[in-house]
Amino acid sequence: MRLLTFAALTALSLSCAARKIPGTDIDDTSDTRAVIDVINKYRVAVEERNPQAIVAMADETFRDDGGSSSPDDDLDYRRLKDALGQRFSRMEDVKLDMSVRKVEFDEGSANARVTYTYTVSFKLPGLTTRTQSETDIKQMLLKRGDRQASWLIVSGI
Repeated sequence: MRLLTFAALTALSLSCAARKIPGTDIDDTSDTRAVIDVINKYRVAVEERNPQAIVAMADETFRDDGGSSSPDDDLDYRRLKDALGQRFSRMEDVKLDMSVRKVEFDEGSANARVTYTYTVSFKLPGLTTRTQSETDIKQMLLKRGDRQASWLIVSGI
């Protein structure tokens, strides 16, 4: 009888546990899936060197300091398309691998913080024949858009 009770309680607790996105420790919810979808679309847009697609994923409040204290690489929504267009025009053969490590939502789920690792490789034919690469860990901030299922990038590109 104890074994049967233990088995029933174990089965019940497992069925209540949050499902995880395969290969991650991230809860499998509609919000996490939507946020990860934005990350994947961003990756594709970078590889295609498509600034218009990235602007379409950005919120009008977008601001990014480029990860440095220098204002030279700062971006805002107004300048995003032109700045990315200039950067992408100097690059060829862009490959971007991104791995989402964590997705955190604020209490109201209106904002999400995504921690990800990335490896990017690209060529700068005007400067060198060697392929350049960079690997790092970053955070991207997103906020819920007007449509309930949409998420827009606020910073972290």
